[in-house]
Amino acid sequence: MHEISPIWKWLNFAILLGVLGHLISKNLGPLLANRANEIQEGLAAGEKAKAAAGIRGAAVQAKLANLGSEVAEMQSAAKLELERESERRRQDTEREIGRIQQHAAQEIESAGKIARLEVQRFAAKVAIELAERKVRARMSPEVESALLGNFLDGLANGHGRHADSGRARD
Repeated sequence: MHEISPIWKWLNFAILLGVLGHLISKNLGPLLANRANEIQEGLAAGEKAKAAAGIRGAAVQAKLANLGSEVAEMQSAAKLELERESERRRQDTEREIGRIQQHAAQEIESAGKIARLEVQRFAAKVAIELAERKVRARMSPEVESALLGNFLDGLANGHGRHADSGRARD
């Protein structure tokens, strides 16, 4: 067999290297440039996302900073509303107590009037009973006869007077 000379080997190697270099430079250059563009776009998108996240973070921080004052405002409003409600209930209670006291005073006054009337009736009854006992104790047949006679005389005299006075009026 024939042996290939080292020059041909080197020449073959150089051609192969040239073809490979040409293929690599032709395809690898745009591939690397394309990959570099993708990396640059990814970095730019990352920077945009980082800036947006920073803005959102700042907004959240601002809300958190205002959260304490908002909570304080809500607590203050709730306390004020509670005080208003408490005052309204106190006033309602005072009105109700006044109404109950007025009603109780009227009931007491009414009960007092009824009690006074009952005491007057009882006193009148006791006075009549006492007078009746005294009259019965002093009554004798002679006194009874004299009283009856005076009564009858009074009727007879009084009846005539009433008849005369009645005519005078007509």
